[in-house]
Amino acid sequence: MTGAELLCRALEREGVTHVFGLPGTQNVGLFEALRSASLRTVVPTHEMGAAFMAAGYSRASGRVGVLTTIPGPGFTYALTGLAEARLDSTPILYLVGQPARAPGKRFQLQALDQATVAAPLVKRRIDVDRAEDLPSAVAEGYRLATSEEPGPVMIHYDPAILGAEVAGAPSTAPTGAAAGSAGAAPALDGVADTLALLKPARRVVILAGQGAVAAAPQLRLLAERLGAPVVSTTSARGILPEDHPLSVPTDLRGSGGVNELFASSDLALALGVKFSHNGALGFGLRLAPDRLVHVDASPETLGANYAARLLVRADVGPWLNELLAGLGPARSEVGWEAGELDRWRARMEEGSVFPIEPRVASGEASAFFAALRGALPRDACLVTDSGLHEMLARRHFPILAPRGLIVPSDFQSMGFGLPAAIGARLAAPERAVVLITGDGGLAMCGLELLTAARERSPLPVIVFNDGRYGLIRLDQLRQHGQTFGVDLPAFDLAGLAAATGASYASAGYAGDDDLATVVRRALETPGPTVIDVPVGDSAAMRRARVSAQVRGAGRKLLGRRLVEWLKRLR
Repeated sequence: MTGAELLCRALEREGVTHVFGLPGTQNVGLFEALRSASLRTVVPTHEMGAAFMAAGYSRASGRVGVLTTIPGPGFTYALTGLAEARLDSTPILYLVGQPARAPGKRFQLQALDQATVAAPLVKRRIDVDRAEDLPSAVAEGYRLATSEEPGPVMIHYDPAILGAEVAGAPSTAPTGAAAGSAGAAPALDGVADTLALLKPARRVVILAGQGAVAAAPQLRLLAERLGAPVVSTTSARGILPEDHPLSVPTDLRGSGGVNELFASSDLALALGVKFSHNGALGFGLRLAPDRLVHVDASPETLGANYAARLLVRADVGPWLNELLAGLGPARSEVGWEAGELDRWRARMEEGSVFPIEPRVASGEASAFFAALRGALPRDACLVTDSGLHEMLARRHFPILAPRGLIVPSDFQSMGFGLPAAIGARLAAPERAVVLITGDGGLAMCGLELLTAARERSPLPVIVFNDGRYGLIRLDQLRQHGQTFGVDLPAFDLAGLAAATGASYASAGYAGDDDLATVVRRALETPGPTVIDVPVGDSAAMRRARVSAQVRGAGRKLLGRRLVEWLKRLR
């Protein structure tokens, strides 16, 4: 058995089913072993796409995404995807060869200090110089990727060991990581103290983060027993269906209404929340430390940005099981009055941080997303790229199931959407997966349509088509009344679809099928369907542009007059 075959066997042992990556000179032996392994190997057009696919696979499934590249340029192409995974707490096992290191020679081919470059982007680097050590490195990497705060782990191997002969074969029994116990905390501290705080509390609010998504059933049961409204971070949306009476959607609603809700509570439970920039509403979230219980598996997040009365290091799922066992039946007295949560939901909508929206498919953005929601099953997974379309989707599209929204959260990489959607579709073939991207985001990764076509997975690719980097253009219009550097070259979406083997449809033009028909047809078509949706300026956008131009002219005029007045004083 070769080292490469041993590596594949080790991956299979951990329950890995998919590997994302590209072959190259330094990993030819690995791809030869993958050819006959039970693993499904997905080869995209470049390594950044492979990294985003692994991330999308993980975000949709909760399992570890596996990425492999060659050293040198393959490694550097993957860095953006690793950075996104690191900041978004996404577990990835990254298999990459070490750079050339012949003794006594300088300026070697593709030589780069990969260890130093990767250090801030991965949780841990595991160097492997002997083929016999590959199984233990994979098991340890898998465990590290999923324990405490999840994230990418780098297996940094000597390429020579792929072809080395190894005696014997590893055990085929799954390790603890494959069995799903890697993220479990050693003890369930804080349950008794939390029960004591819950006993007198009547106006409890639950703030759910991505670290609680795997415990969605327990969280729902807790909310219903306490009569507690549930607020979620963007990454945790759908942990409680957003049409549930206790759900209070707050994404992109601003911090004012959210802070008022928490201020009116007598206890807040933050479960699996990192309190990152996005998770804390741009750090505008205000939580009273004496009324906050923070539960998370990572010690690095506890107390990092928000002090709390009780900090509990625990995996949320087992911890909630213990809490529910001690809590007893549903409460007969709850401090939240009938209709009060309806008023809070209305209050949140009034506080939107995104008041200016474009026309989408010749109508209001809200109408477009209402039509899309009606065309999809409840458990559909919506994936977005980074940009204006993402903001509109987060505001207007209700998420009705856990892992129902995948966006590039805390790194906001453009080009994320299409490869992440491919990975999500492979991870969850039983769910409807739909991508919404801007034409700018698609320009960065559009050739991954080739990968989607080869995989023959039904994937609607909805493209908001305005010929611009829409969100940056809107910022320029609001601030300066002028735009620069945001216009895209002519983009023939129908031609791109034809060239890559994708289907093509349009929605929003006169005479076209309605959106629901187009999307449902795409979900039944093997391979991707590019759905062209026109986006244009609304009256609000035109008013914002004129207002900014007037302000700019006023500043220039006042500036000249002030200079002349100062000259006269001399």
